[in-house]
Amino acid sequence: MVQIRFFPVHVLISIALLTAGGRGWCQESSAPALGDSSSVAAPEHPALQAAGAEKATLTLDEAIKIALEQSYEMKSLRLSLNQAAQNLIAAKGRFKTNADLSLEAPNWNETVSEIQVPGALPVFNTTGYTRFLGTLDINQPLPTDGTFTLRGQSYHRDVSTYLQEQDEDVSRSEIYNSISLRFKQPLFAINQLKLGLKNANLSYERTFQRFRRSELDIVYSVTRSFFDYYQATRRHEITSENLNQQQELYDLAAKKYAAGLIPEVEALQMEVDLAESRAALLSAEGARQRSEDNFKQLIGLQLSDAVAVRTDFELEKVKVDLERATALAMKYRTELREGQIDIEMARLDVKQADARSEMRGDIAAFYDVTGVSNSSLPYKSPWDRLWDSSIEDMDRRPHNRGVTFTLTVPLWDWGVNHAEVQSARAALSTSELSLEEQKKTIQREVRDVVMRLREAENRVEVLKKNQEVAQRAFDITLERFNNGDITSQDLALDRNRLTTAKTSYLEAYVDFKLAVADLQRKTMWDFVLDRSLLDTAPEAGK
Repeated sequence: MVQIRFFPVHVLISIALLTAGGRGWCQESSAPALGDSSSVAAPEHPALQAAGAEKATLTLDEAIKIALEQSYEMKSLRLSLNQAAQNLIAAKGRFKTNADLSLEAPNWNETVSEIQVPGALPVFNTTGYTRFLGTLDINQPLPTDGTFTLRGQSYHRDVSTYLQEQDEDVSRSEIYNSISLRFKQPLFAINQLKLGLKNANLSYERTFQRFRRSELDIVYSVTRSFFDYYQATRRHEITSENLNQQQELYDLAAKKYAAGLIPEVEALQMEVDLAESRAALLSAEGARQRSEDNFKQLIGLQLSDAVAVRTDFELEKVKVDLERATALAMKYRTELREGQIDIEMARLDVKQADARSEMRGDIAAFYDVTGVSNSSLPYKSPWDRLWDSSIEDMDRRPHNRGVTFTLTVPLWDWGVNHAEVQSARAALSTSELSLEEQKKTIQREVRDVVMRLREAENRVEVLKKNQEVAQRAFDITLERFNNGDITSQDLALDRNRLTTAKTSYLEAYVDFKLAVADLQRKTMWDFVLDRSLLDTAPEAGK
């Protein structure tokens, strides 16, 4: 068993000094705080808790909040961001002092060795030993990509040999102590330590930019799914209202036909219209259920959860100048920064590939103080006596030292490195080209969404008035039908016009809300509150 006394006091002092001195080599910093991966599973939203077994009714803001906490996409994004943050922490930690301890407790060995004897036949001796060894390495990385290593090693060994010629055993106990300082430094080469840190920083920043962009993508997806569900719900309500009206009209037509006030063909037409209304309601019920399931899965709810959605149909005034919207997008869109990061990382790849064809040098130096216990001490001598003898020998014995300079010059590789460099440069050119194309894409997307927003805003105003007119026209037509002034065909036409007007207004309203959400996503700017979405949590209309 290895005892702590194997390490002299001056070894421990040297270790403490080196460890304390190594703390200043790397500036203390850490990645932005992130929750543990176990915290990804967010608690149930209060709106759902309050509803209990009843059907919970969610606004758009509540749905977005649930999605940002519980959806699969957000959980996956948080894990990806946490992964990049941990890689960054690891890269920074490589600048700091680290220590390794190796133990042999014990190492037992017994072997037969052939010994050649000049002018005689070989003899076979048996050698065996039992060794307890401890090695402590304290490594201090240097900003220059070099390393200082302070090594302390100590072992106790009982060794014995059976001599065949003499037919006897010889045995010895010994303790070995060694303290060494080693230095390694690459020359004419890329600093891999700093390169790794820079790559980790760029990778974390790129992941964080994607995280912010993906948050807004999720907000938009939830907004679209929310209004798809709302639209399906309203269509179901409109279809249900239409069926109730059609049922009343059918009952009225049946009474008129029984009284001889209308011909049979009109009564039959009313029956056909009633059947069509029932079929339309069944179709609307199926569409609503599918939209509800898609919505619940997207925001991270169970399909068994009972939820409904509501909105107030208020249209916020959005003043958008195309030139300003384009400028904001070019300033805040995270894809542009991601493209710049891709270019920086591609340049590092070119530099690394090119460096593999350059001359490389390495300097290695060591200084070692070693002591071995006196071999004349009796076998199984006390450990303290062996230890003291080893320390005395350490003071007497000449110290070990050495310096090595190695130079490596690549001569010929059949063009392998040249091809690697050209490949890296092609990747760099691709990244630069992609960034320029991304700028054009962003400008086109902003122009498109601004035009869609203006179009939707105008459609909402027109179709809202159209719905009011269609409602008044249907009320008048219904009164005339009750008075017997028009046929059921005329009434059916006005009823269909009213249904179409309601549906068209609903679609225009949804298109407007989606255009506002898409504008926020494409510019990273909230034009309703006039603020950047990168400084605050993503928000959308109510």
